[in-house]
Amino acid sequence: MSRIHYTKPSIGELEVRYATDAAANGWGERCYEYIERFEKSFAAFMDLPYAISTSSCTGAMHLGLAALGIGAGD
Repeated sequence: MSRIHYTKPSIGELEVRYATDAAANGWGERCYEYIERFEKSFAAFMDLPYAISTSSCTGAMHLGLAALGIGAGD
């Protein structure tokens, strides 16, 4: 019986370089450089003036819930 793969890793030289840089130079201190670069690139790709990203899933969920007006007690 053969497996049906639904996705394959898409890690190239660029991703390896970024991960190596983060591990060698400290992600915590430099994460916003990557975030700002991603926001600018994504906004350009989507042909939008702005894009917002976060450094964590928790931050993204918080922003999403706030944008939907979901708050304490909901």
